[in-house]
Amino acid sequence: MNSVNCMPEDCAKQWEILLLLLSSEEKKIDRTNENEIDTMNYFYNNKGVQKILLHWLQQMKLTYAKKTSESDTALKCDEVSLWWRQKGNEKFRANLVEESYKCYTKSVLYAKHNSLMYSLALANRSAALLRMKRFQECLSDIILAIANGYPTVQQHKLLLRRADCHIELKQRSEARASIDAAIRHADSLKLFATNALEFERHVKILERKLDSVEEEAIVNESVTLPECFMGLNPHFNAASNAIELRYNDTVGRHVVAKANTKRGDVLFSEEPYAWVTLPSEERVCEMCCKADINPVPCDVCSRSVYCDERCRARASFHRWECVAAQSALFPTIGIAHLALRVLLISANDGFPTPPRRLAEPCTAADLFKSYSHVDNIKIYDKDTPPFFRMFNLVTNFDKMNNMDYIQYALTATMLTLYLEKFTSFFEYLPSKVPCALSHGELRLFAAAIVLRSLGQLVCNGHATLSLSVVEEDDERNGRTLTEKEVRRATAIYPSAAMMNHSCDPNIINTFYNSRLIIRCSRELSPGCEVLNCYGPHRAHEPTAQRRAQLRAQYMFTCACSACSDSERKDFVLLFSAYACQSCKGPVSWQSRRPRCQQCSAEFHPDRALTLIDRAEELATQADLAKSLEERCEKMSASYRLRQQVWHRHHAGLRAVADKLARLYADAGEFSRSMELIKQNIQNLEYQFGSFSVEVAHELRKLSGVMLERIFNSPHHVDHREWCLEAHKIIKKAIQLMELNYGPWEPLVSRLKEQEAFVASLLAETRTPDTADCIHHNLHYNLKI
Repeated sequence: MNSVNCMPEDCAKQWEILLLLLSSEEKKIDRTNENEIDTMNYFYNNKGVQKILLHWLQQMKLTYAKKTSESDTALKCDEVSLWWRQKGNEKFRANLVEESYKCYTKSVLYAKHNSLMYSLALANRSAALLRMKRFQECLSDIILAIANGYPTVQQHKLLLRRADCHIELKQRSEARASIDAAIRHADSLKLFATNALEFERHVKILERKLDSVEEEAIVNESVTLPECFMGLNPHFNAASNAIELRYNDTVGRHVVAKANTKRGDVLFSEEPYAWVTLPSEERVCEMCCKADINPVPCDVCSRSVYCDERCRARASFHRWECVAAQSALFPTIGIAHLALRVLLISANDGFPTPPRRLAEPCTAADLFKSYSHVDNIKIYDKDTPPFFRMFNLVTNFDKMNNMDYIQYALTATMLTLYLEKFTSFFEYLPSKVPCALSHGELRLFAAAIVLRSLGQLVCNGHATLSLSVVEEDDERNGRTLTEKEVRRATAIYPSAAMMNHSCDPNIINTFYNSRLIIRCSRELSPGCEVLNCYGPHRAHEPTAQRRAQLRAQYMFTCACSACSDSERKDFVLLFSAYACQSCKGPVSWQSRRPRCQQCSAEFHPDRALTLIDRAEELATQADLAKSLEERCEKMSASYRLRQQVWHRHHAGLRAVADKLARLYADAGEFSRSMELIKQNIQNLEYQFGSFSVEVAHELRKLSGVMLERIFNSPHHVDHREWCLEAHKIIKKAIQLMELNYGPWEPLVSRLKEQEAFVASLLAETRTPDTADCIHHNLHYNLKI
């Protein structure tokens, strides 16, 4: 093991190398036939392995769980908090409110809990939130600031800020109470004359604002989640009554429809057994997975955040993870963090009594084995403890490469050592298992749970996705919005995990915070298998690549319809095909002498490559051009050259058309922009399907350009027809966005506001003679 001494200086970068070195030493024995207890009994009691892993853990803590610079520290530090608050003050004075908010948030994260510095950071952040019109979050920060010791001599200012929020929210009585509380508090302070005059001036401003406000009923903004079609299935936890769980020797457990379903029907609505956030610049609540939060930090570290104090209090697992979070352990070990979380969640809930009574004395092996003595279908009854569903997910250890298995075992050993040496978890665990286990057996049991979870998560884990919107309103990028899917977390959903894979799935996964909601993407009849896509999709990759990925991660060779049908298996190659120089049919450049798939004419690549080079030159010139007119001209020429070379369905052609459409929209040539976007929609429908998320995004772009045209030419003779068409497209965009992401996404709300606006324009120009025609034109049946 002399190689261990030749490691990178950054200990986080040592982890993968350490695993390779240790597993290479151990690979002589094939351990994939062992059970988890036997494997962990060897590794956890291996003194040499223990010594190396413990040394690495200590180095991680020494390196990362400390102040690393004047602007960052894993633990609380008032100096760092002050540094960020001062930065925030500079930004706020310069009227850079959103940047000041980010600085104040960091000040909140680094301030010691229940301290003056914490209350000052919260108060400053509330001022930025008020300017950003995030009134509810502003109120929350004011409450927290006062509760955490905000100076009494300044509290009247916070009370007036609270009143301002209530006024903006049209809550007259709460605003009046806050103003009165501020006046009483100011009177008790006996302010200096100048301060008293300033206070009175502020009060008068707020009272004038209050006089013009009419009390509004408080609208409940909570989201109503869709219910499972035909209600919940009592024998299939979190699943619809329209589906059932079955088993056969060929495909194992699988999900089958037992009733007719249609597109959009909800088949699963499931909270995860466990989940963890992924490293990201965006703050996500570590308890409920809510995004775009006003973060409330852990009391001890600056690395974990929550959407409010209630979520922070509920996150009891963090007490065992806090030191690891400080030590940058979780970004280093990836999905192993979720395996640790499975153990912590299971312990928090309490390990259930096994279905077969254990004889005393009990060992880790006895307890572990007893949990697998279950009916693999009946454990999905809704009243069965969820641990049994988690424990009995497949691991694929018997099919796994021995080297991979050993690395999982080493990771489980490291995490168990972490719990033993850096936390008091094993003092807590004895009360959470159903029988008395010795000191050593408890650690062995915990290590085996982590190892088993690692195997289960690799072949059953879900990435939780949601929509992130980037506004591009500068001169170069145009007026349209760019949406992108982002992975916020990795989670395990034991019921949804029962679906088998297809490269052409018949369901759509959507997420609300941590909840997974699965809908039909097409009609299903009784007896049809409900199929998920584990990643490789027929519209994205050729059959050979999909099968290779599935074999590597999930240990099976895919035989789904998309992989077995010879006419469909290389469908995706069409979207990288060149155009035949004779008939314009598709030419896949897979051999030295490519030929057209339609007319069999030989393809001559030299001319095609020459034209593509010229098209690239023109695109570069377009990017560098100073005038918008010249940019449009150059990019249009580039696009026309590519049309001569690439097949009409080529994905690269869509990308260039998208850039050109943006340029035309910037130049006010909306009809040209719309024509290109409509061409892209037809292409995307062909590749991904009419109800796909890709089509939904393109419809969103089309509706944006249509609205620009309506805004810019309000008196045009075709204005009403434009409104009718835009209304129709926006409605379709809403339906597809709701199907693919859920109605709770902010983008859906914005689209609905746009729909209402266009509908109001139509209502203003409606006449009795056109009412029936309008009703007909606005009807857009998507069969959802």
